[in-house]
Amino acid sequence: MKLLVYIIGPAGSGKSTFTASFRDWLQSHNVPTATVNLDPAVENLDYVPDVDVREYVFVRDVLEEYGLGPNGAIIAATDLSLEHLPKISKSIDEEAEGYVLIDTPGQMEVFTFRQSGGIMVNTLCSKDKACAVAFLLDASLSIDPYNLVSQIFLAASAFYRFKLPLIVLLNKMDLLSDSEKEKILNWLAHPETLEFEISKVPRDYDAHFTGSVVRVLTEFLSIIPVVMVSAKKSENFEEVYFYLQQIYMGGEDFETPQSE
Repeated sequence: MKLLVYIIGPAGSGKSTFTASFRDWLQSHNVPTATVNLDPAVENLDYVPDVDVREYVFVRDVLEEYGLGPNGAIIAATDLSLEHLPKISKSIDEEAEGYVLIDTPGQMEVFTFRQSGGIMVNTLCSKDKACAVAFLLDASLSIDPYNLVSQIFLAASAFYRFKLPLIVLLNKMDLLSDSEKEKILNWLAHPETLEFEISKVPRDYDAHFTGSVVRVLTEFLSIIPVVMVSAKKSENFEEVYFYLQQIYMGGEDFETPQSE
């Protein structure tokens, strides 16, 4: 069986860097791993994908053929990718059992909120595959409590959109000081401190509403693991693997074939 991990997040959150470094980390631990690029607009990647949508649809060609602007071309190219899903799915099936890291379009909304993204997920997640979402956020933005709340709600939107097991990865932890890391971890572990932090900043809207929002966030965090990572330095990948293994095989290590 394969575990398909959809790597989703806002532009600049480090999806491609994480795909490359987590693949290297998994392979260094003898875990069979393949990579899939579903972004038809990306020019350069930090890795060579085993399956690449650009072999079938490339945004530069769509720009020339249809005379669209950059945003329209990205949307059109993503929609056109659906025609090639059977071939992409077959290529994934031909990969060895293990992890399949799926790097999604740089503009998160194109994949997450449009119908084409849902079709891709439903098509590729066949019965013989386990599927999960790794939602990347920028940890350097999360030192502000309002930014942290808004980013977590982005992850929640993906959770309810795709209805798949999800882990949240606060990437770029290497850019934070120890005190900033501790502050964010405390907010996540004790959401009441996050609510208090927000309440200290005067706002024009009702504080009761703010408290209600944080309590909703608390319920979400009670079922979704959040891990601070550094894709650049491969930090805390052991914890990411732990949670993915829970999804994949109930927490047991993936058994690799023994060499003769």
